[in-house]
Parts: sequence; C-alpha cells; structure tokens
Amino acid sequence: MLGIGSIILRERQRMNITQETLAVHCLVTKASVSKWEKGQSHPDITLLPKLAAYFDITVDELLHYEQEVSKQTIQELYNDFSQKFGKEPFPGVFEEVENQVKTYYHHPSLLLQMSILMLNYYHLAEDIVSILDKITQWLERIRLISNDVWVLRQVNSLQANVALMQANPQKTLELLDGVIQPSIGDEVVLATAHEQVGNTEEATRVIQVMMYQSILQIVGSSPIYLRLTASEHASFNETIRRIDGLIDLYELKNLHPNMCIQFYVSAAQTAAAEKNRDMLYKYLTKYVDVCIHNLWPIELRGDAYFNRLEGWLEQLDLGKNALRNDGIIKRSILEIMDAPFFEPYQEDEEMRTLKKKLKWGLEDK
Repeated sequence: MLGIGSIILRERQRMNITQETLAVHCLVTKASVSKWEKGQSHPDITLLPKLAAYFDITVDELLHYEQEVSKQTIQELYNDFSQKFGKEPFPGVFEEVENQVKTYYHHPSLLLQMSILMLNYYHLAEDIVSILDKITQWLERIRLISNDVWVLRQVNSLQANVALMQANPQKTLELLDGVIQPSIGDEVVLATAHEQVGNTEEATRVIQVMMYQSILQIVGSSPIYLRLTASEHASFNETIRRIDGLIDLYELKNLHPNMCIQFYVSAAQTAAAEKNRDMLYKYLTKYVDVCIHNLWPIELRGDAYFNRLEGWLEQLDLGKNALRNDGIIKRSILEIMDAPFFEPYQEDEEMRTLKKKLKWGLEDK
C-alpha cells in the first residue's frame, strides 16, 4: 500500500471534496484521512472497497497496482464481446464489458477500444442514453490518464461523435474547433526521408498508406456531401459521377466494399427523396450486389495495387477484423431496405425483387 496515500489525495482533489467529507463517508476522523495522505498510516483493509467505490476506481488502482494488458489481449476481448453481442442479451454482455473496464481502468488503450466497441453496439440497449453517458465517462477517463497524442486525438473524435448522438451539436463544434487546417503533409516528408537514406521499400509503404487513406476519405465523405448538395443538381450529379469513377478506378468494391455501400445507400436515399426511380434502383442494385459478392469476409485488406498495406493494417489497434458481429451486420444490411426513406417504394416489383435477392444472398455468408 505504499502509494495509496497519494492516490487518495489525488482522487479527493479530483472530486473537490474535503478531508472531513471523506472522513464522514469512511466513518473515521479527519486526522486519519490526513495521515493516509501523508503516508503516516494506511486505511484498514476493510475500507478499500468502500474507498474505491467512492472514487469510482478499482481497488487495484487504489493500491496503485497496474496490471498490464497486451494489444493482442485487447483484440481478443473486443472480438469475444462482439460475438457475444450478436448472440446474447445486451445487459449481461455489457456487464462483462464494464467489469473488464473496472479491472483495467488505468489502461487507456483498453478503455479506448471498449468505448469503440460500445459505440458499435449501444443501439442494442434499452437505455441508450445511459450507455452513451458511460462511454463519455470512459473517454473522459482516458483524457486524465493518457499523454499519447494519437490516443487523445481519437478520444476527441469519438467524443465529438457521441455528442452528435446525444443531440448536442454545439459540443461537437467545440471539440472539433480548428480541425480544418492546411495539411502538414508529414507522410510525404517521412517518405522522402526514407528514400534519401536508401529505404525505398519503407518510403513506398508510407506513400501507399497515405494514398489509401486519402481515397477512402474522399469516398467516405461523399454521403454527407450528397446530402448537402441535393438541391444543387449540377454539383450532385458531378459528385455521383466522380465517386463512381473513383470506385471503379481503384476497384474499391473489392478493396473497401463497406465504403462503397455507404455511398450507394446515400445516392439511393437522395434519389428516393427526388422520386428518381431510375437512380434509386441503379444504386440499390449496386448496394445489393456489393453486399452479396464483395463484402465477405469482412476485414480490412489491400490488393494487387495497394500491396504493402498488410503490416500497417495488422498493427492497427484492432487489427483487420470487423468492428461488429457478422449477424448484426447482416441484420443492418437487410434493415436498410426497409428504411423510412424507402417506404414509398416497398410495393414496387423492383424493390421486392432486390430484397429477396439480398436475403437469399446473405444466407450463405
């Protein structure tokens, strides 16, 4: 218990409470709390769970015992929980997730991946608000314990997304204030440095990763751009033409099919609103075909052109695996066809045919 005094002091100050308040909670004197914090004595062992619960930390953390967890273990936990969410009732699985978080409350990487996990499955909960609040609590915890710039950038981005889900766009704007800045272009500098020292293989890999991410960002941002330009027919049609061209040029149906289906659904949604049946069924047909023929197995991958991504993909926090359970993904794919914006077309022969084709096509996946 050598570090418990400093932990008690830190947590008491974080909660902005006095020694007297903590003493009342623990049924001890203020002088006892003072001695704990100065390291002159230690709390009775029976008080440890009470103190940990009061500070909302684990007993291990109160004792300053930091159990390590490997990247592989985090991936295995994520995948195990992902499978369970597809088969078991939400409350029981979420309780298991919370227990892991409590065990590793000092570990920012695990907290980050469990936050991502819950953002992929929170919609299964009856009380969505409380789950989003819990995710926010975990993300705030990461801010307190991590100095990793990349981790904190991810946290900021996730918090911005959670704020949108909580119908708090102002919070999102505050979190993302200033992110639209000229690109520094570190990847180009890094690749050039590798080239100058004779490491052309690594230089090529760096540029491939940059190109891959840039293309996905363009296609991935197109759905919201289609919504924003829906009334500007020239811009809308030109966006459709260019994104279709990128998908074909870089063979994205095989390279990253999930990005393609998001674009296809967005194009079909806008066409439905405009009562443009030709465009509606053109893009719903593309959606169905990619979901059946290109999406499975769901994993991040390169191809013959992007042939140096393997190592980079494997070193991602969750590796190349899908972030959600296959069964839940299939349900989501089918539910898209019944979305409210497609409601006026449910009796069309084309719609019924596509829905049957999609259902049958997914049965063997």
